[in-house]
Amino acid sequence: MEIWDYLPDHVQRQLKTLPTEILAEVEEVRLRTDRPAVAYGPFGWRQCSDRPLTAEELAAVALAMAQHSWYAREEELRQGFLTLPGGHRVGLAGTAVVERGMVVTVRDISGLNLRTARARPGVAQSFLTRYGIRRPCSVLVVSPPRGGKTTFVRDLARLWSERGVLTTVIDERGELAGTVGGRPSFDLGLHTDVLDGWPKPEGILVAVRSLAPQLVVVDELGGEGDFEAVALARRSGVAVVATLHLGGIHHHLAWSPQVERLWEAGLFEVLVRLDGSLPGDRVAEVRFWTPEEAGARAWSGG
Repeated sequence: MEIWDYLPDHVQRQLKTLPTEILAEVEEVRLRTDRPAVAYGPFGWRQCSDRPLTAEELAAVALAMAQHSWYAREEELRQGFLTLPGGHRVGLAGTAVVERGMVVTVRDISGLNLRTARARPGVAQSFLTRYGIRRPCSVLVVSPPRGGKTTFVRDLARLWSERGVLTTVIDERGELAGTVGGRPSFDLGLHTDVLDGWPKPEGILVAVRSLAPQLVVVDELGGEGDFEAVALARRSGVAVVATLHLGGIHHHLAWSPQVERLWEAGLFEVLVRLDGSLPGDRVAEVRFWTPEEAGARAWSGG
């Protein structure tokens, strides 16, 4: 089932009327109660329904995406998203259900953000060539939302795997590999194993102990356990490629505390900032770590 197949029929029909070049670049479709559907991408935005969506339509779409079982998707709902087969992600807007001070699910869904996952084979090749990177190394990729982080590290995994590097992808949210029935939807290379649905700390530990990778690839570092697991992998001699969300206010003049902490600890050798508005590999800035630089805050231009 394709991501657009979940949409109401009238939205699907309107999407198909978009010019081919625009449709090919659609990154998100947002559904909001009492508003028409809107598609977003490098082109800006395009309305893609001829009438407002009803609350009943959004509820039906969300239920279909949850495979008609809210209970089975409880952990994802608690975090405000659903992952669809093929690595697509759906963000949820609605009312939080809180128990004992914790969000346990979302009800009265008022908005859905369908983010399509697409492979861009070769997108990371120009980065490797430009900076003369010939061996697998630890790379931290940062950007605001829609910067292309997942697409970039997915291609890094593929490129290094195809060069014979034993690679393990820890795909906690199902976006890197897009595994369906045990089979990745994306080409991750000949020498890649996928741990689908594993929390990052446990997945990294299992990979290091039992799969003997030379490279581990993870998406969206966040929790304290994630950072400790990365440190464990690095102490074990395993290179790590990871992404980290960087808010729009953070650029070459202002670091996020998480980036600064990881960088100063020397856990990553290369720091890459992506900018979704740039063409090609979207690489805006790159910095290489040296012991002498630990603690410094300047970036070198990419």
